[in-house]
Amino acid sequence: MNRSSLFGWILCALPLLGCASPSSAERKPPLVAKSEPSIPGAKRLVFDRWSGPALPVWYLRPEGTPADAPVVFVMHGVKRDADRYLDEWVATATQHRFIVVVPEFTSKAFPGANGYNFGGVFGEDGAERPRSQWSYSAIEPIFDAVREVEKLTSTQYWLFGHSAGAQFVHRYAMLGLGQRMHAAISANAGSYMFATEAVRWPFGVAGAPKDQFDLARAFSSPLVLLLGSADNDPAHSSLPHQPEADAQGAHRFARGQNFYAQARDAASKARLKFQWSCVVAPGVAHENGKMAEFAATIIESPASVKPGADCAAP
Repeated sequence: MNRSSLFGWILCALPLLGCASPSSAERKPPLVAKSEPSIPGAKRLVFDRWSGPALPVWYLRPEGTPADAPVVFVMHGVKRDADRYLDEWVATATQHRFIVVVPEFTSKAFPGANGYNFGGVFGEDGAERPRSQWSYSAIEPIFDAVREVEKLTSTQYWLFGHSAGAQFVHRYAMLGLGQRMHAAISANAGSYMFATEAVRWPFGVAGAPKDQFDLARAFSSPLVLLLGSADNDPAHSSLPHQPEADAQGAHRFARGQNFYAQARDAASKARLKFQWSCVVAPGVAHENGKMAEFAATIIESPASVKPGADCAAP
């Protein structure tokens, strides 16, 4: 043993001095993604590199998809069925060469609308939770995890959500989260966070997280509302019916149109930059798979979507 090695060994052996060692995070084993035979080409990993509960992450990188391909997060609906959502994106991802990532926010770990749709921002007692534990806070580190496992060079991601996932997505965008998010696409949400202090969170901005919500930042966030014109059933089985949600419109299509119109009007009155867009999918009802096709067109040609355009069926 040479002199420097001996000296280091002596230092490490002294209990009062201790010995420098990697942090527990650094000592974690490398992430491993396992193939999921139920969906050809799909993989799944268990993600635990954040302050919240470990969660399954399903993803698909179609054969031949380059390392710099668009990464599209897909946020599932109220049934927490990440596998079905991924399966419904397979054809679109394969055609367009997207890498699709679907985190599974289980009901056990992220209970109720509070734990998922509303981002886990507030606890059942109404107190704001530590921000590192918000459901929203999992997205960026999951992006890093998938980049690591797949050796990707993409530096930004798209965030798409359908139904309950669309609730997650538009609130995430309005709070100014997602430092590396290229844009958010909120498809067929059942309720919205209207840009008004007259209504409390999560249906309005009164009582929104302290120091996080800013109206100018919310309107400048790249948010696209994607609305199915046939998603107009007032009696749909999963349509939210809280009094605040019902006040937003009779059905999802009406609620989306009203949310967009109110925001555009509020931005105009406050003379704030408005970067939101609205795209109507004609004839499409409450269908994640069909909305995926419209979302893919937006992702491939983002310049074709004009901020501030009308939100009416063609």
